[in-house]
Amino acid sequence: MSATAGTEAISDYEGFDFAALWHRREKVTEVERGLLTTALASSDPRRLLELGAGFGRLLAPLEAMAREVVVTDFDLTSLAGLRPRDGGSGRTRRVAANVYHLPFVANAFTAASMVRVYHHLSDAGTAMAELRRVLRPAARLFVSYNPRPSVGTLVNDVQRALRPSPGVPFRSITFARSRHVELPPDPFPVHVGPRQEFAATARAAGFECRGEMVSGLEEYYLMRHVPTRLFVRLGTTFGGAPGFPMRFALLAVPAGPAEPLPPLSEILACPRCHAAFGRVEDAGAVVCRRCTFRGAWHGDVLDLRFAAPGSSRWQGGAHAR
Repeated sequence: MSATAGTEAISDYEGFDFAALWHRREKVTEVERGLLTTALASSDPRRLLELGAGFGRLLAPLEAMAREVVVTDFDLTSLAGLRPRDGGSGRTRRVAANVYHLPFVANAFTAASMVRVYHHLSDAGTAMAELRRVLRPAARLFVSYNPRPSVGTLVNDVQRALRPSPGVPFRSITFARSRHVELPPDPFPVHVGPRQEFAATARAAGFECRGEMVSGLEEYYLMRHVPTRLFVRLGTTFGGAPGFPMRFALLAVPAGPAEPLPPLSEILACPRCHAAFGRVEDAGAVVCRRCTFRGAWHGDVLDLRFAAPGSSRWQGGAHAR
């Protein structure tokens, strides 16, 4: 668990320029789509949850492999601008949510994906436990994380040494004495730690690791002309190799008995107390009968975000409580 475990520091991308962040990075998306499709190819396709959907970089392969998809993000604007490819069938739903307080009943999903989210989590253990709660027995979770040491942390060290921030002394990430390191906001804090730390957090949440994949080299300029299929093959073949900037773990919930999968219209629950809302129709009132928490519809996006008292938020690089 992270050194800051127990605190909910939310990275809110509301108003952030995602288009600028992902400009000319199509190769990265292609590689991650390939790894995602490979990892979840044999998972139960009935209902898949995506956490941190952003502007929908990975939505297409998720919709292709699953019968029903629920996409979540704390950024309401990005969700509102996301256009599902389900042809208006309603099998793709959008719910604004906080990963620390997921607004779903237990055992609601047969698979899940969380890419480029874990490294922003100040309390990864709580978030992973929430994911474990909403996943069914034998469900699969595809999750990325940034380890240290790696080529990525070494490049970050060199960049910060050559372009130091005024008044901020240089400290190496790669060779730091502490196991867990929080990078300065750029514009949001990033947490990196050894692979053993991630594995321990996953086990503590109740997951079993079924394998890992690697990526990140496609981010570098000289690698951008290498065919995507070769990066995907590299990532799946050398999953145990150290040094790669990004790792993808395929985690599994232990097998066991489970209740029938609830209908899509009945999976929503209060993010504060976890009481089930019951059947929720589009644009209908969403109010918790136990604690009076109230959700709000924004078009066809349901806002069920909840932040615990004392939590803090990073928005646009600024920190507020």
